[in-house]
Amino acid sequence: MLKMYHYAKPGNTILTNGLKSIRSSGCNLQSYTLRAGSNDPEKIFNWLESTFDGRSNSISCLTERIIWQGNDKALEFIAKNYELFSFDLQRLVNDGIVCAIWCKYASDVGGYNEKFKKVNLNEVDFSPLPWQKCNSKQNLLFGVIRHYMLVLKNGYIPPKYINRENDSHIIFS
Repeated sequence: MLKMYHYAKPGNTILTNGLKSIRSSGCNLQSYTLRAGSNDPEKIFNWLESTFDGRSNSISCLTERIIWQGNDKALEFIAKNYELFSFDLQRLVNDGIVCAIWCKYASDVGGYNEKFKKVNLNEVDFSPLPWQKCNSKQNLLFGVIRHYMLVLKNGYIPPKYINRENDSHIIFS
């Protein structure tokens, strides 16, 4: 089993409607407007696709739970207030739900100059993540944390593949 994690805001419908991609979720696209140079959703989706094929039909996930080390209040807020879900990446690939895996291994402040590498299932890196590098005051939160973008064949992971982790998911080092 290759367990992956996804944090979502409370009140979501993941366990009933599945984990939806950027395009199919209807989520707020504000975090992409500056980089895409537009507020228009179609232009934002086009920009996402220019970074790698399928990005607008992807979801982001981590290889481990957040380990809060007292260094960043935004990271603490996510760990304490968001819901944590998990799924088996190997099962998703085997069942044809995931059609590509991209690793985002770096970006500059504000998410600019993102660095991606397409990987196969055996190349997903489960080594510990450097949570101590997170610094939301410098706009460096997940830009310094290796995470994966899973391109989804139908734009979502069906609920039967998803587990909600228990509420005691906050890990402190």
